[in-house]
Amino acid sequence: MHKIWKMTWVQVKLSYRIKIAFFFMFIMPMAFFFIYAGLFARGNPNAVAQVMGPLVSLSVISSGLMGLGMQIVMMRERDMLRRYHLAPITALDVIVSRLIANYLLYLPVVVFQFALAIWMFHMPLQGSLFGLWLVFSLGFLSLGGLGLIVAGVINTMQEAQAVNNILFFAMLFLTGSTVPLSQLPHYLQKLSLFLPPTLMVIASQMMMLGNQGVAQHWPEIIGLVLSFIASLGLAAPLFRWEKEEKVSRRNRLKALWALAPLLVVGIWLNLSSGFQRTNRPLFHPSAQTAAAAKAAANSAARHLLPPHGR
Repeated sequence: MHKIWKMTWVQVKLSYRIKIAFFFMFIMPMAFFFIYAGLFARGNPNAVAQVMGPLVSLSVISSGLMGLGMQIVMMRERDMLRRYHLAPITALDVIVSRLIANYLLYLPVVVFQFALAIWMFHMPLQGSLFGLWLVFSLGFLSLGGLGLIVAGVINTMQEAQAVNNILFFAMLFLTGSTVPLSQLPHYLQKLSLFLPPTLMVIASQMMMLGNQGVAQHWPEIIGLVLSFIASLGLAAPLFRWEKEEKVSRRNRLKALWALAPLLVVGIWLNLSSGFQRTNRPLFHPSAQTAAAAKAAANSAARHLLPPHGR
């Protein structure tokens, strides 16, 4: 464990020393924050609360696929992993240390975005803070695991860019990160439940708008946990130290096992009447409008009640 934390700390320090890395870690997420909160939500407090889940999901998709996965491929192509291979460390040590380092770089930005949304846009903070942290953390870890699997089955940076771009835009538009789930056709809503970012968006939005906690969203949490465990368990065997070591067809087929938890959870959520009932406001425009109006009324009531009535 000491080796993992040592490698994690070195990676965190190196990330803050590289200007381009700081731009993608902090400047770009904050730019998207003002686009979502100022342009999409127009500064409305309840609308800002509604877009925070999709905003964090966008950061998670970018960091997990375009960040973590691409880093591993780049290090392998430049023979940087060969040096690690000479040290007394395992593939799991490298994978876990990179995953923890990216998580430690990602979490403060999310906390800062929420603090800024409360201070600048007066966003109401409802639901369980622990639940929000748990959902966002599991969402990051599950997407990071998938990014590591992609890095394990891809040989070159060109291939990695092509595959990651396809996955990035698919998850961007099918998970509620940019287009609200209520505006998607019914068959795409069903399809979206097979993707980890959708589970994160659904749980976080209902916690923010519906004043709900972990107990109401344990199916999404279980889905994210299973996805993370499966992806991490496959990322280590698929890890390659040298660019000359090409991935075999058997390993490519093995990587498909990471989809098994997503298929099981997606089918389960599509058939679960309890899940559909709990999250109905996110899938039906009329219900979503009613939920937003109720949240706005509750927020206004809290501000208008005299101190002795609170």
